[in-house]
Amino acid sequence: MTVIGADDALALLQLAARADTLATQRDAAGYAALFTQDGVMDGDEGRSAGREELSAAVAHVWDAEPPGTLHLTCNAVVDDDAGTPTVASILLLLTPQAAGSVANAARVVQRFRPTPEGWRISSRQITLISTTTPGVARGELP
Repeated sequence: MTVIGADDALALLQLAARADTLATQRDAAGYAALFTQDGVMDGDEGRSAGREELSAAVAHVWDAEPPGTLHLTCNAVVDDDAGTPTVASILLLLTPQAAGSVANAARVVQRFRPTPEGWRISSRQITLISTTTPGVARGELP
């Protein structure tokens, strides 16, 4: 079992949040640069591997979102019990309306690997959560 220190845990949390900040900014190249060269993103929107493919895939997904959609990282928790540092979080997509409604929600699990560039995301698993399920509108995520 690997136990990472507080500085590394903070770096991982910042990296996880930075990915969603770059998604809000629609910076596909910057987003892909947060991954290892062989990084993988997998989930309900498909699978992409490698920085070039990741960049094209996220640009395509973001183009389908309403302009100005905010990507918010919530409830991020670091876990390194399995020997591979992981951050599990909830991603909320907020639309830029006056009332600011939740357009979508997802569970995100990111695994990290140290590289010469610093920590990078080696995999990002995204599982959509229905925002139309009874109770979700009241904040009761499954």
